[in-house]
Amino acid sequence: KDAMDIDGLGDKLVDQLVIRGLIKDAANIYHLTLENLIPLDKMAEKLANNILTAINNSKKTTLSKFIYSLGIRHVGEHVATVLAEKFRRFGSLQKAREEDLLSIKEIGPEIADSILSYFSNEKNISFINRLFEAGITIEEMPLEKKLFKEHPFSGKLFVLTGTLSTLTRTEAKKFIEEKKGKVSASITSKTDYLVIGKSPGSKLAKAKDLSVTILSEEEFLRTAGQK
Repeated sequence: KDAMDIDGLGDKLVDQLVIRGLIKDAANIYHLTLENLIPLDKMAEKLANNILTAINNSKKTTLSKFIYSLGIRHVGEHVATVLAEKFRRFGSLQKAREEDLLSIKEIGPEIADSILSYFSNEKNISFINRLFEAGITIEEMPLEKKLFKEHPFSGKLFVLTGTLSTLTRTEAKKFIEEKKGKVSASITSKTDYLVIGKSPGSKLAKAKDLSVTILSEEEFLRTAGQK
């Protein structure tokens, strides 16, 4: 319900619909009629019509919302958005291989396995097909065109450590994210850069062990175009 943005379709109403056998899953929602809704508790005709309008409006959705609405284990709103940005088309996500998924920084083996398992289940494929048959349409995402030179931080994963002298950690994090980079709290093999200030601590040693690129604060600012 949250993922598909259906106004007025609250938990209590959904419970009534389930109890009366009118819906078994989300696909059934798109076949509801005025006659189905009017007999429900506290349901006036105007409210019923408003709900049906909201249901109809929700048929046009974004790729990230559609992925999230499927209820794939471990795929929350953020991961759904990442998947949408990566694959751009729902069919491309359905055909994704394990290596395709694992090439995404935010996707580990557990999430990748969950996605692959979901799309290999015939019941799930049937459910998806019924959603499309009910009139669900996904807004097209433009295929990526690099018309402008990307910022060096775009798509890169950063970790910050130590005390920075010219800006706070919060300011550095905000700047990286504004440039389409990401900031993590811990060093992994997927980390692109470790930015070090004074007293960097154990993260520096781990970054060296994993061959992560290490940037001093000055190098960070220079790469950012701030110096």
